[in-house]
Amino acid sequence: MEERILVADDDAGMRDTLEAVLKADGYMVRSAANGKETIDIVKQTVFDVILLDLKMPDCQGTDLLPQIKSAAPETAVIMMTAYGTIKTAVEAVKLGAYDFIAKPFELEEMRLIIQKALQMQQLSRENRELRQILNESVVLKGIVGKSQEMKKVFDVIKKVVNYDVTILITGESGTGKELIAHAVHHNSSRRDMPFIKLNCAALPETLLESELFGYEKGAFTGAAASKPGRFESARGGTLFLDEICDTSPAMQAKLLRVLQEKEFERVGGTKTIKADVRIVAATNKDIRHEVEKGNFRSDLYFRLNVVTIHLPPLRERMDDIPELVFYLLKELNSLFDKNFTSVSPDAMKLFFSYQWPGNIRELRNVLEKAVLLGDGNEITVDHLPEEVKKAAGSAPVLASGPAQASTLGDMEKRQIYEVLVHVNWNQTKAAEHLGIHRNTLREKIKKYAIKVPQTD
Repeated sequence: MEERILVADDDAGMRDTLEAVLKADGYMVRSAANGKETIDIVKQTVFDVILLDLKMPDCQGTDLLPQIKSAAPETAVIMMTAYGTIKTAVEAVKLGAYDFIAKPFELEEMRLIIQKALQMQQLSRENRELRQILNESVVLKGIVGKSQEMKKVFDVIKKVVNYDVTILITGESGTGKELIAHAVHHNSSRRDMPFIKLNCAALPETLLESELFGYEKGAFTGAAASKPGRFESARGGTLFLDEICDTSPAMQAKLLRVLQEKEFERVGGTKTIKADVRIVAATNKDIRHEVEKGNFRSDLYFRLNVVTIHLPPLRERMDDIPELVFYLLKELNSLFDKNFTSVSPDAMKLFFSYQWPGNIRELRNVLEKAVLLGDGNEITVDHLPEEVKKAAGSAPVLASGPAQASTLGDMEKRQIYEVLVHVNWNQTKAAEHLGIHRNTLREKIKKYAIKVPQTD
């Protein structure tokens, strides 16, 4: 879409001249003859630039400026002024105008100021987009994915992080449950306090109890001194209990009491300690099935299941594979001082064909071996293990569009193409869907030579 410019000047000749010249330059132009008309138009239409005469028949341009900036804070206002009122125009710049130009002026001079104003706006938009991306990367640090399945996960995280409720994360092993727990903690009101984790399946029941609740000196053989447990270490913060389904019935009863009463005692102690922690639990088992079989207490399940976040297996979010691959490659390049920047089409085809029973953990393991043992800058089929190569007969799971992504640029091109197809090549809607400004989208379309397919 064209950039929009409003010419606000009581001089009909000036309005007509500027409107004709700017339309010829490719801008969408409207005109206003007085202050009231200017404000009415600004309230109805968003403009990129407003050329505002300092002296209007019903008001001063400086009086209009605050109203314009209030209605359209991102619009660049360029003041047009006669030589004798330049001092006033300078004051207008201090009040928020982008720049001023003295009459009479050369059209080329006006063109240059407009171009600079539009460039400034574009830079400002890109900075805002970057800040937004950085903010999102804090919320979702290390969590990669743009599939619909992962968007649902992200939406839940953003909605619940600031509510101090218990969260249950479910999903197969290797799907990234601990990353989700970290994201919840680091974006909650408890972010400045400890994040403590414990794998409940890694310890026998007796050790698990003392690890969780701590113990007093002499509580058991070898307890030479008192020691706080994970609940105390996490005070004010978050306690992440991984593989919660692997706890015994007795331990489940003790955890239920902590969740209900918000207090506990150390092993061998009598002093009641307040439990000021947020609990995030996780399991790779079907916890409802475990409840039905009698392996997990239903009352504890209901206490944990205030909010559930389910992480889909990688085979159900194959659209995320290119982004995951390049995210992991960047991390592994840094770790091993390598420079793998692309993936061959045949190798990427295998990534899409393989079912990834080990999920993201397995994908990282495959790439880690490839980067560690390989040379050059491209991951090829030769770098991949036999179990992945055997998937060659399966068809890749890819939407229709340009050639399959094998570099970061290819991946971006493919995404832009698919969004454009989805919105029937409406660039404004595509830019909104992608979360970028339409000018940025136009630049990328030009960069990647993306064209509307020709139909017979």
